[in-house]
Amino acid sequence: MAKHKYDVVATVGKYEKNGETKYISRKVGAVIQTDKGFRMKMDAFFNPAGCKVDEDGSIWLALFEPRDDQQQGQPQQQRQQPQRNQQAAPPDDQFIDDIPFADPYRGARSLLI
Repeated sequence: MAKHKYDVVATVGKYEKNGETKYISRKVGAVIQTDKGFRMKMDAFFNPAGCKVDEDGSIWLALFEPRDDQQQGQPQQQRQQPQRNQQAAPPDDQFIDDIPFADPYRGARSLLI
């Protein structure tokens, strides 16, 4: 049986707040332990070009043990997003009859010959 062992995290930026440097991190994958060993699953949309590149052309990714709330099987994205009203706005079926330009099918400059 597969077990989620680590989250793969990339530092994608940094900023300063109150004179302190803060880092922007993003979960980009997971390390899974299977019967056949460890496997790493990466987010297909992760672009390593957004990470700081070392002199040798490499980037660093960090491994962190998953938080307890992530081990419950609920995807991270669903937990973070607040619930939104699922009802769509009703369609606007009212059309404006007064067209603000000349009708091309009437008058001296008609397109019809």
